[in-house]
Amino acid sequence: MNGKRPNGGNRDEETLVPVHASPSESQLNPAELKSQLTTAEQDVEEWRDRALRLQAEMENYRKRQRRLAEERVAEERERLLRRFLEVADELERALTEPRADANSLHQGIELTYRSLMQFLKQEGVEPVPAQGQPFDPGWHEAAGAMPRREHGVQPNTVVEVLRPGYRLEGRLLRPARVIVSA
Repeated sequence: MNGKRPNGGNRDEETLVPVHASPSESQLNPAELKSQLTTAEQDVEEWRDRALRLQAEMENYRKRQRRLAEERVAEERERLLRRFLEVADELERALTEPRADANSLHQGIELTYRSLMQFLKQEGVEPVPAQGQPFDPGWHEAAGAMPRREHGVQPNTVVEVLRPGYRLEGRLLRPARVIVSA
């Protein structure tokens, strides 16, 4: 086809069709039309006001939720710090014991260490298994390698733990720093 309509016009040209008002609409007088327009404007204004109020309420809700979250974080932080202060108190007692010999000082530090490990366990922290385990870069950080014949183990096996690793609820908190057999 050549792009021309049967009536001679192009397809791209729009044809305007006159719209005839219904008899009931044409019988409205100007006062009634003005009244309907005023009512419609009032409805629009009422809906605009509702929308603005809802927008303000939503913003207040967001601020309130943010504030509550910040308060919860602060409360949890204070709770954890109070627990660490208990460990600090135990260390201070061990260090200030007037008749502390090396053995009693060692016992005090060991008790404090156990207390700290119990606290971490209660908080969901658990050690990352490392010694004698296959090296896993997801849980271990290699600090060096050692010839395997010195230890008689398979290659890529953890032969020494320099610093223990920990995980919290299955997620890595800190990798174990290890020496791996080569």
